[in-house]
Amino acid sequence: MAGLLFVYTRTSIKAAKRNAQQHREADGGQISWRNETLRRHGAIDTPGDKGTVRELVGKAKEEVTITVDKGKPEEEKIKARRGKKKEGGEEQ
Repeated sequence: MAGLLFVYTRTSIKAAKRNAQQHREADGGQISWRNETLRRHGAIDTPGDKGTVRELVGKAKEEVTITVDKGKPEEEKIKARRGKKKEGGEEQ
């Protein structure tokens, strides 16, 4: 249950941040409360395309992949050292 709450919270926060950023960009760098009111009442169109939770999850996976890829060379060095120890006996 805690895992579900964690995932829901993270996706909600990311969606809110992305939504606020789109509204700031549409209003010229700062949120206009008048434009926000007009958007909510349907007088003007909402900015940008609406993303789904699936898109957010895809972006999160890309971020994790980028982070993991950065760590791979170090892991390969450690594995290479371990392999040398196994092949040549014990090194000191």
